[in-house]
Amino acid sequence: MWTYIVRRLLIVFPVMLGVAFMVFSAMYLIPGDAVDAMLRDTGATAEAMARLRAQMGLDQPFHVQFLRFLMVLASGDLGRSLVTGRPVADQIASQLPATIELTLAALAIAILIGVPLGVVAALRRGSWIDTSSMIVALVGVSMPNFWLGLLFILFFSLQLGWFPASGTGGLRYLVLPAVTLGFSGVAIIARITRSSLLEVINADYVRTARSKGLKPRTVVLKHAMRNAMASVMTVVGLQFGALLGGSVVVETVFGRQGLGSLTVGAIQRSDLPLVQATVMLAALAFVLVNLLVDVSYSLLDPRIRYA
Repeated sequence: MWTYIVRRLLIVFPVMLGVAFMVFSAMYLIPGDAVDAMLRDTGATAEAMARLRAQMGLDQPFHVQFLRFLMVLASGDLGRSLVTGRPVADQIASQLPATIELTLAALAIAILIGVPLGVVAALRRGSWIDTSSMIVALVGVSMPNFWLGLLFILFFSLQLGWFPASGTGGLRYLVLPAVTLGFSGVAIIARITRSSLLEVINADYVRTARSKGLKPRTVVLKHAMRNAMASVMTVVGLQFGALLGGSVVVETVFGRQGLGSLTVGAIQRSDLPLVQATVMLAALAFVLVNLLVDVSYSLLDPRIRYA
């Protein structure tokens, strides 16, 4: 087990290097840079902009800028924002808690609603409950987050006045963004739970458990669900990354603070160090969560062993 974990952790380094290269390349190829974003409307002369570019190192070739960034990153420093001059780590630290709060709340909603919905649909296969749950799942997968968020704001905020339309604060500010972000996760987890449970519910060991006179609830929860959860855990890990990325849209729609709004603002200002750091942080979180999901397989199914 530990050998497998160490081997997976070693893979993180080339993955993060690849992410850094792709993000750096994308930002480098976008027309304009941080100097253009800062001085575009100030009437600064071309000479003044060129001097500032030279001071910030933005006039150097791609490979020189990229290697300089890697050297700064290797020293344990995420660098400084090209626009504000503040340390990137400080800006991320101030916004990260809000994004983690939103992502975990959305993931909790997706699991707490999606898993029971999938179980009921599988146990009542072909019934109106099964059909209704799959319709909900189809709508959840098909509807974009930004459109669903706008509908929630229109109905629950402007019409009913139950929740604030925007802002960051207590639980009332979290409900609509979390439900918006987690709705697609509910749909996906429900569908996977249903299909996984249908695969194992007629297996020999499940029939044996029934023949022993065990209660149907015990047969489903203790025997069938334990094996079905392996597929569900895989989707949960993938959903964490999807929800973390989807927070960019949801935070923008609901005017919430967080890494999403921070990243959007950094892209608009061509603030390369800040964009690079936020994207790499999201990629690292995605890789580590999927490692935890893989390790959890051996806990759900003792037959699974990692060399």
